[in-house]
Amino acid sequence: MSASGAPDLAAVDFLVRAAREFRRGGWVFTGFHWPVLAGQLAHALEGEPFTQVFEAGAATHDAGRLVPTSTTDYPAYGNALGYLGGTGDVLLALARRFDRAVLDASNIDVRGRVNSSFIGARERPRVRLAGGGGAADVAARARELVWLSGTADLRRIQARVEHVTAAPAPGARVRLHTRWGTAVLGARPEVEELADVPGADAFVAHLRTLGVACTRPATRPPTTDQERQAALEVLRAASDRGYQVARRALAGTGRT
Repeated sequence: MSASGAPDLAAVDFLVRAAREFRRGGWVFTGFHWPVLAGQLAHALEGEPFTQVFEAGAATHDAGRLVPTSTTDYPAYGNALGYLGGTGDVLLALARRFDRAVLDASNIDVRGRVNSSFIGARERPRVRLAGGGGAADVAARARELVWLSGTADLRRIQARVEHVTAAPAPGARVRLHTRWGTAVLGARPEVEELADVPGADAFVAHLRTLGVACTRPATRPPTTDQERQAALEVLRAASDRGYQVARRALAGTGRT
């Protein structure tokens, strides 16, 4: 915990900006981890109406009464349920129709590929990660892909991931949200926006070593007090439901 025990505002603001992606409207495929929290928060923000689609086949038009702990935690968001189908139906038949997919990035490279399987040799991995679930199918079909990386560890952003769990389709628009700023990923990666937060300079320096252009980033629009309070409410609710990233953000550890 930080000396003051205050929330990690960089993580709080990161969640707000991720939630704004949902408020652009349309149908948004929502991955687990940070995307679930961003989708829950988005219902408290202003913007266009949107529909969330989860991997297990549920589509919702409002916030769940609880923060879902998994994509099959139907009691948590059953109050907002608009459609229920099979996972295969959603991933294979509807993936190309989503306006955007918002997915979590454990380890990501400048081309927009992620590794969420393991680190090290396949036979004897040093670290086992949570796995990709249906992310690989959705990422490969999405027209617009938004990756969320709430970590404070710049090493998670790499020139090339060790193992590719999921990769975007050719021609897809791919963007990465971090606590320090956003970047467009792909054949010509470029920093899109920078936040006025500690670590932003190191973020730019790190991306430059990976060959990312950092010539004309926009200044990140500020987060309002109302948005921060709504984000803190979601993080508290998620903490009560066992989300470790929420507990770290609230404790100010910066290890999200």
